[in-house]
Parts: sequence; structure tokens; C-alpha cells
Amino acid sequence: MPAAASGPGPRRVFDVAAHGVVGDGHADDTAALQASVDACAAAGGGRVLLRGARWYRTGTIRLRDRVDLHLADDAVLEMSLERASYSEPALIVADGAVGVSITGTGRIEGRATDFMTAWDSGSGAGAWIYTPAEWRPKVFALRGCRDVTVSGITMASAPFWGLHLLGCEHVGVERFTVRNNLAVPNCDGVGIDHCRDVEVRDCSIHTGDDAIVVKTTGQPGRDDGPVAGVRVHDCELITQDSAVKIGTETTDDIRDVRFERCTVPSCNRACTIQLRDRGNVHDVLFADMTFDARYFSDPWWGHGEAVSVTAWPRDERTDVGAVSGVSLRRLSGRSENSIRLEGSAASRLRDITLDHVRLTVDKWTSFPGGVYDNRPTTVLPGLAANDTPGIHIAHADRVTVRDSAVDWGPGRPPYFSSALRAVDVTGLALEGFSGEAAHPGFPPVECG
Repeated sequence: MPAAASGPGPRRVFDVAAHGVVGDGHADDTAALQASVDACAAAGGGRVLLRGARWYRTGTIRLRDRVDLHLADDAVLEMSLERASYSEPALIVADGAVGVSITGTGRIEGRATDFMTAWDSGSGAGAWIYTPAEWRPKVFALRGCRDVTVSGITMASAPFWGLHLLGCEHVGVERFTVRNNLAVPNCDGVGIDHCRDVEVRDCSIHTGDDAIVVKTTGQPGRDDGPVAGVRVHDCELITQDSAVKIGTETTDDIRDVRFERCTVPSCNRACTIQLRDRGNVHDVLFADMTFDARYFSDPWWGHGEAVSVTAWPRDERTDVGAVSGVSLRRLSGRSENSIRLEGSAASRLRDITLDHVRLTVDKWTSFPGGVYDNRPTTVLPGLAANDTPGIHIAHADRVTVRDSAVDWGPGRPPYFSSALRAVDVTGLALEGFSGEAAHPGFPPVECG
């Protein structure tokens, strides 16, 4: 772990009860909790203790240098519904702080459905998504911080982004449990945005939107630099979107990212790179992962892809970067859609390796299939009808598929097609690939 997670413990303990915190689940404890944090910081740092068997209702809390916000035992920190309790739209905030941490075994309760206005069950297969209110806060907004630790706590029912790390360095996230409502949009579990030297390990994340996402968002007035040195490993992930993802916001470079030894029991996409902006994405590893990827309703991005690596402009005015040096090693699972590796005339994929990848393509949900999801972009249709090969490679250079296989499950709709299809691919090397077509009339391997 980075230094933040393995450094010395706090020097002093500041019990929030001494600063007038009530903790009865009714009183607004915002001012008293902030007073506890400020007193701790003024003393040079320490632990701000929220004792168990208490329910602390609060708006924005701003962390300071060398402060550990500690939720002991079964303590609950609950989001206030009163907008006046928030100095900005986030619960736990820090700007440029050094040595901040959020630890313990307690829970942060986001009250997600209280920030929603409607529930859409759709018709037929359903939409299964809430409509957010105009205003809803993030849970964490940690910006420009260094030596950050998040350890042991649970975050539940986030109404918007969960742990958002922006421009932070030397970050350790471990044993972080997320239990969000799967029908709430945009409630990403962990967002690593313009950060460097980040480790996320031993986490269990169940959420409606991306479980763990690496990105470089556009930030007016800020220059937080590229992403580099991200390690995500040994996590369990369930999501209505992507389990592990890079993008879609890629306004700066993203490099040296490793996703390893994660299990994904259910998702819309397992491993994702969506390049849509000017940044470059390179030196990325997805390894030793198992997954189940299935179709879901149209409002949710992702349509059952085991892997989706795509690169094209967000719109006609975008100068798009490039994706290169991506390795997929020892991945296995089943999906309702392809492994999709697709660049464009504006941005060809380069140096992509699939090594010991085992995919079973099957159809087991009632949601319509035979669709590729191109979102977000205006240069292509958002959802496009397409038959389903096991592996789809297009507009790419130097692609190696080594000791890998595609099988077909018992659910074989007529749009299931070739084991592998390559369109406008140079330098394609098939080294020990096996797979038959799903139906007679399709070739096992199709190159065009």
C-alpha cells in the first residue's frame, strides 16, 4: 500500500461528544463535527472519534491535515437531506490536505432514494432506474490531497458519486465495502481521477454505476495532471455498468494501470476502456479475473460485453487520443456479448494482447440482444444492431491472440456468429486460438 495506509497511527483522540455532537439520528451535527475536526487539526492532527451505537446526521465535513475521521464499531454517519447543511454538494471534503484518513468499521449512509424523484420500471424487460433530483451530493470529494487512506468502512446508498479522488497522490483504499442501490445512476464506487500512486485492494463493491473507474475529467481552472501508477486487485465487484473501467472522460493521459485478481459475479461490462477525448491511454493490464456480463435495460451503458475497448471522438469537434499497450491475461467467464476491441479512423488501437482468455458466449436474460453500445458519442449511433462474434476486432494494429478460446452456451440466438472477427486489422497473430462458429453459415474465423 502507499505510505498513507502504512504510516504511524494518530497521536491524539478527539471524541466528538466533547464538542457537542448529539448522535441521535435527528439533530444536525454538522457544526459540532466540523468543530471536532478543526480542534484536531489545530492540535497537529489525530483521530476524530465517532463512537459506536450512535447515528450522526450531517452535511459537509471538511477534513484537514493529519486528521483521521474514525467511525468506530457500528457508528453511522448519515447524509442530511437539508441543503443548507452543505457548504458544497459533498459529504466529506478535503482540498490539498496531507495525511487524511477515513477509517473504522462504521457506515456512511447516503439515503440515495431520498434524493430521487421517480422510479422507472419501464415495460416488458423494464428500465429499472431511478430519476435523480436536480440536486444530490457526492459522498466524498477529496481534491489535491496527498497520503490518503480509506480503510475498513462501509458506504451505503450513495445518491451520486461515491469515493471521488481528484488530483490526489499516494492513496491507499483497502477493505472498503460499498452497498449502493443498484437502480441509482451515477453512484460510482471508487473514482480515480487525475491521480497518481493509488492502490485499491480487498474491497467489495456493489453499485449501480461503475464499480471502479479511472478517468481524467475536464476541470475548468485546474491542472491535476495525468493518471499514473494505479493498482486495483483482489476485489469483488457487482454493478449495472462496468466493473473496472478507464474513461469515458480522458482529457489527459492515463498510463500504468493494473487491474488484477478481481471477481465480477454480475455486470453489464467486465473490463472497459472508453477513449473519447484528447488524452492517451497506454500500458494497461487486466489479469486473472472472472466475470458474468449480461444485457440490461437501455438507460444503462454497457450491453453484456466481456471486454469493451473502444476509441473514437466524443463529437465532431474532438481531437481524440490513442489506446496502446493493453494486455488481457488469464481472463475467464461468460457473457451475452462479444469481447469488443474497436478503434476508428481517428484513433486506431495498437499493441493489444489477449493471452489465455477463455470466453463462453451465452444468452440467459430477457433483454434484447444483437446490439453494440457506442455511447457516449455523436459520431456513431448510440446503440447499433450487430451480430455477435465471440471476439470482435476492428481498426487496430498489432493484435495478438494467444492460447485463447471461445465457446458457445446453450442459449444461441441466430445473431450469434463467428468465434473471431477481424475488420481492418494489421499485424493480427493467432497463436493457439480455438473456437467454432455459433451456427452453420458463419466461418469460425472471419477476416475482412
